[in-house]
Amino acid sequence: MRYHLPPLHRPKRTVLDVPREVHGARLEDFLARQFEHVRKSELRQLLANEGVHVNGQSALGHTRLREFDVVEVEVPEQGFADRADARPQDQLTVLAEGEAWLVVDKPAGLMTVPGRQGNGPSVHALLPTLRPDADLRIVHRLDRFTSGCLLLAKGIEAARWFDEAFGEARVHKTYVALVHGVLPSESRVIDLPLMPDPRRPGKTAVARGREREAKPARTEVAVTAVHGDFSLLSLQPQTGRSHQLRCHLAAIGHPIVADVDYGGRPLLLSELKRSYKLRRGVRERALLERTFLHAARLRFPALDGAEIAVESPLPADLRTALDRLERTEPARN
Repeated sequence: MRYHLPPLHRPKRTVLDVPREVHGARLEDFLARQFEHVRKSELRQLLANEGVHVNGQSALGHTRLREFDVVEVEVPEQGFADRADARPQDQLTVLAEGEAWLVVDKPAGLMTVPGRQGNGPSVHALLPTLRPDADLRIVHRLDRFTSGCLLLAKGIEAARWFDEAFGEARVHKTYVALVHGVLPSESRVIDLPLMPDPRRPGKTAVARGREREAKPARTEVAVTAVHGDFSLLSLQPQTGRSHQLRCHLAAIGHPIVADVDYGGRPLLLSELKRSYKLRRGVRERALLERTFLHAARLRFPALDGAEIAVESPLPADLRTALDRLERTEPARN
């Protein structure tokens, strides 16, 4: 004879009421909306294990909800894994390497150096495991949500060499960006001095007057393709100011897609496809969840005088967003 014993610890339950505007929505869509930080695979597993009940009865993901239904969710004892924690940021891909230098492919979401609080994943924290005996040093930075080529120096002598090379503009960087709006096809140079934004700590602003903190900043811009109301650009900064590309493009009225700090908007399929229809109760997710800015190429002089050129392919998330944009709206160029 089998005895069914109750669990020693009852699972924690979250109780949710179904509002009027969600009437008719699928249960799985309702859960995805309520638990935005949780991976969908975890929610599907919870449904398969009868961890979700509607009005006291276990329910499947395709169950249609009605107004005033009561949804009970059994939260795992260890809680849900945060969606951001699921991103593989525990290793760096080496694009090229020399005796005194190393170029890695920095993924989006990974800081170059720790933030002001000193926590969070960063390239700096991964250096000891990348080349334990190389004394790797960071000689320039990429913003957290910018991906691509990042140059590292091996040892203090190489770090000083590259610091001098950056200061003398002997390091050439090329970025790829998707921006809102259509720019003229002719290449241009944005020449606008920049300064720390006095109203937003950590951000950059164009210096309209003769502010003491203003520094010259120049960015060469070339249009490589136009897709509907978006332009794909090749950017070559001639100076290296903080947030230079993002601030310059916003200043001329063409912010980078999904760069919310500088006026960019998410890339939404509903704005690209006229026939797009969203299921009831579902909140549309952006086609791209981070700034469309990628450090595609890096050219610099090595200590032995050789000219080094390294390229980073467009990451999967940017390539997917661009492919969708191209399929939805034919390119003009």
